[in-house]
Amino acid sequence: MKTALIVAPHPDDAELCMGGAIVKMIIGGWSVCIVDLTDGEPTPFGSKEIRAKETQSASDILGIKKRVCLDMPNRDLEATLQNRRKLAEVIRLNKPDVLFAPAMPDWHPDHKAALELTQAARFEAKYHKTDLAGEPHWTDNLWLYYSPHRRRFPPPSVIMDISDVWEKKLAAIKAYQSQLENNNYTGTYNLLEQIEITAKYFGQCINAAYGEPFIACEPVSIASFDAFA
Repeated sequence: MKTALIVAPHPDDAELCMGGAIVKMIIGGWSVCIVDLTDGEPTPFGSKEIRAKETQSASDILGIKKRVCLDMPNRDLEATLQNRRKLAEVIRLNKPDVLFAPAMPDWHPDHKAALELTQAARFEAKYHKTDLAGEPHWTDNLWLYYSPHRRRFPPPSVIMDISDVWEKKLAAIKAYQSQLENNNYTGTYNLLEQIEITAKYFGQCINAAYGEPFIACEPVSIASFDAFA
């Protein structure tokens, strides 16, 4: 069984950015753990209790059995040594085959800090002679997911076809009603419309209805070109 550990700055980031991929991994027999660095509060229409219920509902929809919140400060997330060690322990205890974190550039300072934390914790997780919980572990693969804060996107390394699980991803996003209310923009598109337009754009790039893009941090190893045929 393969294990994926998804580092999300806030509850709902994993669903917004790679909810389809999460469902497909679980269907494929993967063990998936989401690590929410913060509880996402304060927000205009949310509370700690509301966000916790929404997060549980979204997890149930996706099929997530393991989700951890590290209770780092929302809006003030920083790549401190203490926060790095917290995340490194989660990596050591779960021993993932693949790590996921936000791709840059990103406008949200918490997202920037989340990537820096993931990169540093990935390295610290392999330390010997430390008081960190768990055993030393190096995660070979780090993939970056795209944030909906972006309007322009760098070219992805791969795009996953999520057409068959799009409705489940959408249902998981809709579980966060307090945040959807917070994102009723006065502009042309609201958040749900923006997410769908972006997914359709990446889908058409691979001749599919919907797609989710990812950036590989290292070269991708293949045994043959059959994977791309």
